Amino acid sequence: MEPAVVGAIAGAVVASLAVLGFWMNLQGQITTAKATAESALQVAAEAEEAGKECNERVTALSANFGLYREQAVEKFVTHHAITEVEKRLVESQAKTEQRLVDALDGLNKRLDRLIEAGLQRSARS
Repeated sequence: MEPAVVGAIAGAVVASLAVLGFWMNLQGQITTAKATAESALQVAAEAEEAGKECNERVTALSANFGLYREQAVEKFVTHHAITEVEKRLVESQAKTEQRLVDALDGLNKRLDRLIEAGLQRSARS
């Protein structure tokens, strides 16, 4: 065999081995990428499921907290408002009693003056 043919055959074999090595290397990377992608999809699915559960829990807690807040405010406002109204009524009653006492004292003083003036006029006549 001629050296040119041997060189051509050797070159073809080397080129074939290079293509085969490249192809096997590429196939290994594709397999690794597919495995990584499948793993990532599984993790994403698990995260999505966990997110749904978390959202459901947050929604339920939010609704419960809203209800609790409404009840607490209702109770607090009712208790606080009743306490304030009762306090104002007691103060108002005390003020009203004092005004009535003052008004009666004033009326008694006027009647006393009228009686004294009438007695003084009777005594003069």
